[in-house]
Amino acid sequence: MGETQEIMRQFCHGGDGCQWHKFLRSIKIENIHGWTGQEVKFNFPVVAIVGENGIGKSTFLKAAACAYKNSAGKSFYPSKMFVSTRWDAAALSHATINYKIRQGTTEKALRWKKTNDWGFAPKTGKPERYVYFLDISRTLPLDATAGYAKIAKEATGEAGTETVFTAETLHDLSYVLGQSYEGARFVGTNVNVDREVGLLTRENGEISQFHQGAGEDSILDMFRLLQDIPTQSLLIIDEVENSLHPQAQRRFIKHLLKLARTKKIQIILSTHSPFVLEELPPVARIMLMRTAEQKNVVYEVSTQFALSTIDDIDHPELYVFLEDDEAVLEFWEILKRDNEHYSEYLSKISASAVGSCDVVRTLDGLAKNHRLPYKSLCVVDGDKRETMPEVLALPGTMAPEKQIFTDLKNIEWHKLDDRFGIGAGTLFKYLEDAMLEPDHHKWTEYVGDRVRKSKDVVWGILVEEWCKQCLGQDASNYFIEMVRNALI
Repeated sequence: MGETQEIMRQFCHGGDGCQWHKFLRSIKIENIHGWTGQEVKFNFPVVAIVGENGIGKSTFLKAAACAYKNSAGKSFYPSKMFVSTRWDAAALSHATINYKIRQGTTEKALRWKKTNDWGFAPKTGKPERYVYFLDISRTLPLDATAGYAKIAKEATGEAGTETVFTAETLHDLSYVLGQSYEGARFVGTNVNVDREVGLLTRENGEISQFHQGAGEDSILDMFRLLQDIPTQSLLIIDEVENSLHPQAQRRFIKHLLKLARTKKIQIILSTHSPFVLEELPPVARIMLMRTAEQKNVVYEVSTQFALSTIDDIDHPELYVFLEDDEAVLEFWEILKRDNEHYSEYLSKISASAVGSCDVVRTLDGLAKNHRLPYKSLCVVDGDKRETMPEVLALPGTMAPEKQIFTDLKNIEWHKLDDRFGIGAGTLFKYLEDAMLEPDHHKWTEYVGDRVRKSKDVVWGILVEEWCKQCLGQDASNYFIEMVRNALI
């Protein structure tokens, strides 16, 4: 069982079964940097918040750090996190931060409110927790950090208490960075015992943070913290991918998932990286969006949608949001039936997979209330036609794979042996055996593995033949008309 599946098994939203006895459930922010009462809910022990620059990712991270009395050292306060200056007074006027916090099996509502100063309610009994907030300053080179330039020039010896990485931590560090390290430690100097320097040992000797790569320098400090982080802690990391190459980003997220599972810590990240998002399940992805009237929070977005939305690209005339890549390909294949206008569709429409049907429905509601900054159309799979009648559905009454496999089977897989270039008996057995697999999302992969083609090629052939042989004219005309109406 993978880390994500095991965390899912151990985690629940309340009750005796949950092994995360301390958990920040949600944050609602009013009158701070443009937020007007929107709530971010944390539905998984490790979550990543994504959104364009300036949308307010760091605002929620800072607010999270202020939720507890900090057992790890100085507590974090809104008065320090959200400094009121002569230029920002209006932006923080009567600001409030509301929390829902689970302690064991009970849930508490807490609040910071700003009048002349910040007051906390309830007045007493603020919950305690080990809280670690790592902002972007952690990526500064050591010699650019206050006090370390003098150490680099004047230190002649080691002093103070040495911190040595355990064999397990050293192994994990080597795994994340893709390097083989023989040792890692931190030690003070005779210039200042409190300002410690990190040292890594490779086959050619020991090297200090003054001469390590940016990724090594920043991640070394992180691993020092993580080695001894207490159970049930809250760890907050701003722009977790900074200074790490793509493979290291993926491995680090896997390491954080392992740490969350073994130590039952809660981790809140911000990111712009697709590599980070791809290592997390949909429930762990939270997107902050700027719409026409206000900011909004969207959950369980696909990596593709999250990153394409914040890319600096030209906007097409119509955005179409569907559940997955299979639905996107079916969408385009249906539009091909309108040969007269197909080139127009290609130039004016951007179709993308955004995640579950709930994400599509959320975006559909925003679009119909004119709260998205662009013209858009939302499309759910055919099996959601009855439960989500307000959203346009793909033709049929089943999930795309089920609909297309079933319809093609009903016409005895006509012409598919010619398309795949293998014998009918063999191909038809593969197709029908695939339909015995309980998870319909794996059907094309099953066939592809046996005919030596990718699942995308298999799906492309099936969808094309389905549109030619099975899709009724009335159904296709209606669907194409809805797309054309959305373009107007």
